[in-house]
Amino acid sequence: MDLLKKRASVTYLANRIVLCIGCWALIFYACQAQSAENEWNFDFEKKGNQELPAQCINLGTEGYTVQQDSSTAYSGDYSVVMYPQENAGEQSIGIISHPFSANYAGENITLEGYMKLEDVEDGFAGLLMRIDSEAGPLAFNNVEEENIHGTQDWKKYTVTLSLPKDATRIYVAGILSGTGKAWFDNFSVTIDGTDIRELKPVEKPKALAAQDTEFDEGSDIQLADLSDLQTENLYLLGKVWGYVKYNHPEIALGNVNWDYELLRVLPKITNASSEEAAQQAMVDWIQQLGPLAETSEPNTSIEKVKLQPDTGWISSDALVHYPLQNQLNALARVDKPKQHYYLGFAPGVGNPIFQHEKAYSGMSFSDDGFTLLSLFRYWNMIEYFFPNRHLMDEDWDAVLRDFIPKMVSVEDELSYKLTLLELIGKVQDTHANIWQRDAVLEEFWGGNIVPVELKMAEDQVVISKVFPGFDGVDALQIGDIITEVNGQPVDSLITEKSVYAPASNRPTQLRDVLRRLLRTNEDSLTLTLQGKGAQVVASVPASSVNFWKNDTPSHTLLEDSIGYIYPGSLARGEIDTIMADFMNTQGLIIDLRCYPSDFIVFSLSKYLMPQPTPFVSFTHGSIEAPGLFTFTDPLMVGEEREDYYQGDVVILINETTQSQAEYTTMALRVAPNATVVGSTTAGADGNVSEIILPGNIRTMISGIGVYYPDGEETQRVGIVPDIALTPTIEGIREGKDELLEKAKEVIDS
Repeated sequence: MDLLKKRASVTYLANRIVLCIGCWALIFYACQAQSAENEWNFDFEKKGNQELPAQCINLGTEGYTVQQDSSTAYSGDYSVVMYPQENAGEQSIGIISHPFSANYAGENITLEGYMKLEDVEDGFAGLLMRIDSEAGPLAFNNVEEENIHGTQDWKKYTVTLSLPKDATRIYVAGILSGTGKAWFDNFSVTIDGTDIRELKPVEKPKALAAQDTEFDEGSDIQLADLSDLQTENLYLLGKVWGYVKYNHPEIALGNVNWDYELLRVLPKITNASSEEAAQQAMVDWIQQLGPLAETSEPNTSIEKVKLQPDTGWISSDALVHYPLQNQLNALARVDKPKQHYYLGFAPGVGNPIFQHEKAYSGMSFSDDGFTLLSLFRYWNMIEYFFPNRHLMDEDWDAVLRDFIPKMVSVEDELSYKLTLLELIGKVQDTHANIWQRDAVLEEFWGGNIVPVELKMAEDQVVISKVFPGFDGVDALQIGDIITEVNGQPVDSLITEKSVYAPASNRPTQLRDVLRRLLRTNEDSLTLTLQGKGAQVVASVPASSVNFWKNDTPSHTLLEDSIGYIYPGSLARGEIDTIMADFMNTQGLIIDLRCYPSDFIVFSLSKYLMPQPTPFVSFTHGSIEAPGLFTFTDPLMVGEEREDYYQGDVVILINETTQSQAEYTTMALRVAPNATVVGSTTAGADGNVSEIILPGNIRTMISGIGVYYPDGEETQRVGIVPDIALTPTIEGIREGKDELLEKAKEVIDS
């Protein structure tokens, strides 16, 4: 199968897995692993500290028990068991990891291991493997797509990855999300078929860039209030630094630590007495990289171009003077290596892989050298490798200029992270956020929450669900409108929180703001409520709430003639059984107000249409021409089929329809009898790319452009419904699912 057909955008859960294990490098060196056979513990038989096997680390979140277990084992006396505690939340996950150095040569590495499950639901269990370089992740895979859940006896599973030559760390692990228990045992790791315990470690050469350690302990750059001249010179430096990073062959070959080169040149730029002096410093700086090889004329005959590199600034005499222009124009014509030390692209998909980007987890947040590095790194990644840069509301150049003084004004960890959240928000991509569970930000948002769910209805904040089992919530009624929180008008509170809620569009931003609206570090909040009657002011307790459990069945029959499918609860492969039962129904409702637990783009579409039909096209970037994005050919969905489903198909969407759910909607809506009902989706489709920023900040972007076959946008605008409909306050009060009722009406009409 074409790799594009296998693409599945990262789920919220997968985001958490990737970002959780992104912290593994922080403790890896404290757990340096094996060079001798007796130091391996893949069978979990050797005891370690804190109820864990020796050589193993618990890398999950709070809320999961992970420990050595003697009650059951596939072989030997012990396995590892993990299960959620009562306080496990939506973002909780269990991970048991056995890390080791990647001092081995070969093409492919395989993890095999055994799992036993008991009542695993609302998530999955699986094996996991991640490979890192010194500066960041290189490869990652797990068996999430197999949707392993339920109850089963011991069974072997396998994960295989290519083994990059610059790998330095390998993590093999077992994971569990959701409810129930999972046991893991008898792991084995092979490289090209040979047990790793039988292989001899090899010494791998380091790139020259990795040998530069001058600023490992900090830059000691401190900048007071910036003058207009300093700001303008830093603005140009940020653009030049990024352009040279992605265009100069010496940097592409890994011969230069471009982070530290920025820190070396920064004092010359900030101390320059004029624009001319600053630009001459940049010219000298670029020239020290050495002479350029013979150049060729740029390729201007590329077809299917969506976005051209935005390099017009280089020709602006008002911004860039001739000597610097000459240097930069020469880089545009140089023959570039096919591979880049700081950049790669995912095979078969094309989203960027930002590699060798050091996390600098121990940086001082008052180190202006590293805060500016963070800004310049992120800004240029977006400038050259974000496929949707043309859709941002704000001018990206102006954002760079505006954030230079903001980054220099950072005082502590919280202000640094909030400034980055504000910066990330300018990209307007729901995939972009600070994703890891961060103690500083969690304290800022608040550790407790009022046990209700909120929705926007008729431009009002409305209680749509009150969680049972909590004392003191009797004053809250479904359908109540919240007008004030602790005396502050809700509109004002939403405006404040929106600054730190990155999203592709306003409905999705409000979705995320409402999830934090009633968070606090106090034990209660005072809410002003407007119900059917008089206004009520109530003090409501706040505590830890588990929002994540969803008991919606994967499918059911409505009114004896309408099939209802909820993809968020599907078991792997279950869609074939469901469609066997639903093929003769009057209509079919596919509720994509969720994230599909199984990838059904092709497995469901084959039932709904009579022939292959184009439904999507992608754009991807380029190493040879940074900033260029070109279209792929459209991808087809469906099969030649005379007995395709003849009934009406209604697809339900709203702001919770995100990423893979949007992609699934795009595929299903091309069915002959399909109608999409609902409201603006999250507007963030496409495989994600992870970005690591100084301070070990982990964020993401949508890494490929996703379009309809005719080139119509899906990013930000989301999936546009055929019938627009949003919940009403009256409908919420009456307990109606108005979208579902409309779907039935469409089928019955």
